[in-house]
Amino acid sequence: MKKMLTAAAVAAAIAATPAVAQVAVADIDGAIAQSSAYQAAQGQIKTLYGKQIDAFNARQQALEGQLKPLQAEIEGMQKNPATPRATLEAKVNVFRTQQASAQRELQALAAPFGRPTSYAQAQVGEKLSEAIKAAMTAKGVKIILQPDTTLAVAPDANLTSEITNQLNTLVKTVSITPPANWQPGQPVSGAPASGR
Repeated sequence: MKKMLTAAAVAAAIAATPAVAQVAVADIDGAIAQSSAYQAAQGQIKTLYGKQIDAFNARQQALEGQLKPLQAEIEGMQKNPATPRATLEAKVNVFRTQQASAQRELQALAAPFGRPTSYAQAQVGEKLSEAIKAAMTAKGVKIILQPDTTLAVAPDANLTSEITNQLNTLVKTVSITPPANWQPGQPVSGAPASGR
């Protein structure tokens, strides 16, 4: 009950806050994903790797279909107090082994389009700090929180679209062809920022 009252108080305080917020939320991954350059890169990736993406999606669904009955069986065993612990642990181990094998298989299937996707994200991400600062300055914001850590927020205190707009200004296009030695997680500084 106390949490509900606190949530209501926070929501009321936010509603009473002036239009220029000191604190805002932003979905940083969403801002990158919604940027024009990243969306264009995704279109190119879907065109170039459509068959591999379709094969990945089909195999992912098949593997989920194989794992679902085992997961349901484990859940049923967990609800039954008469289930021997050793039997349950054995089933859980089988599930985890099959799940890990499925993840390895899916990683291999995603490799052809995963690296170009990561490269496009990294190129847009290099301008993220600059975009965030510009969005904060434009809206008079001093602090940004992640949406999942926020109890309540007024719509005008969400900077995600403003950050996306700033990214669109800063990053016009990105390449989907990573340099031969580039790996996800590495900086892309010096890489060409033109679409292919």
